Amino acid sequence: MELLNRITDYLIDNELKLATAESCTAGLIVSELARVPGSGQSIDCGLGVYSPQSKNRYLGVSFDTIERCGLTSEAVAIEMAAGALNNNDADVALANTGIAGPNPGDDDTPIGTVCFAWAFRHNGDHHHYCETRRFDGERNEVRLAAAHYALERLPHYHELCLASDTVSAEETRSRQAIQRAIGVQLQARRGIDAQHEIGRRRDFLCKIMQESGQTTLVLGISGGVDSTVAGRLAQLAVEKRREEGEKAHFVAMRLPYGEQQDADDADKALAFIQPDEVLDVNIKSASDAILESLESGGMGFEDIHQRDFVLGNIKARQRMIAQYAIAGARGGLVIGTDQAAEALMGFFTKYGDGACDVAPLTGLTKGQVRLLGQYLGAPSLLVNKAPTADLESIAPQKLDEVALGVSYEEIDDFLENRDVSEQAFETIVTTYRRTEHKRQLPIGPD
Repeated sequence: MELLNRITDYLIDNELKLATAESCTAGLIVSELARVPGSGQSIDCGLGVYSPQSKNRYLGVSFDTIERCGLTSEAVAIEMAAGALNNNDADVALANTGIAGPNPGDDDTPIGTVCFAWAFRHNGDHHHYCETRRFDGERNEVRLAAAHYALERLPHYHELCLASDTVSAEETRSRQAIQRAIGVQLQARRGIDAQHEIGRRRDFLCKIMQESGQTTLVLGISGGVDSTVAGRLAQLAVEKRREEGEKAHFVAMRLPYGEQQDADDADKALAFIQPDEVLDVNIKSASDAILESLESGGMGFEDIHQRDFVLGNIKARQRMIAQYAIAGARGGLVIGTDQAAEALMGFFTKYGDGACDVAPLTGLTKGQVRLLGQYLGAPSLLVNKAPTADLESIAPQKLDEVALGVSYEEIDDFLENRDVSEQAFETIVTTYRRTEHKRQLPIGPD
């Protein structure tokens, strides 16, 4: 108990919250620590993850890493710790993977071999450290020794983390682990078969319609590649449902704010999609009315830029109000155009374009959305169009990449686990963490 009391005191004194990702110890670290009264205030969560599938599903451990390095490896332990830290509110994560017995590993890894990783969140960065140890004894003796060792070494590595002034090799490896974990969390994959993805995502829309009992799909068409591809998938889905003898209808919506500068692109997108029905709803009067009501009610703004930012979010939410009004009247589902690149950067308006019932582009990078557009036969002008949210009245048609501070090519490289510059990495990860609230359900009390 002396060790457990000491580590509990250390966590409390340093205001650290712990998460664990345990393979061979299967929750024993948290279980042991929980023996100490009051330790609960320092424990965020404990995950027992035995199989490769669970390590991938809950922690973002790459199957490529498992295949290349083996389950009992420091590389896997680091990715486990990175996933535990990235997916929870903890300040420190402990991870292990190893062979407790009674048999050696499939690759003849000796019984008692355990790989550990310690991960810390400090000053906005993640710091990771790892070790491999071999313990003697029977299966449960190995498990208990490994659990205690992980806790025993926590203060040592935390102090190294606090004293760290330079980027070490371990931190470089931790950046790679963070990158993999985020990519898996957003369901991004390197290399896709366009034909397969088109069929899979069309069938997904068909399945959701069947399961929900809804007969209509609704989507706003902007003239960009995302809504063009999503719109064509929606039309293909309702046509397949009708071929199967079911009632199905797709409503495409034009939702301009006044005069849309790239209206010709929206027209080209609709001509390509060939939706069952097109509704044209101008959101300018409704959006302006809300802003005017806010100001007449006493709302003030710091400057014209803040006012324009608020109006931009009103526009996005007003467009979604219109789409849900149609869906409610027609027994329909609202389609979202969010894909992995925008999800990564939180580049959408919460409860605006981020609100939807189904998101058929989930997991696709921007380049992969373009690939699907090409395969579907969309006009090259739309497929290769420079993306713009077009929510700012002061700076209309402002390019996404200008607003993001990083290119879509760099974002796609990050998602597909390719090397990116240090500046791009920091921009992407900082933005991902800052916009986490957009990807979560509303927060409730503990």
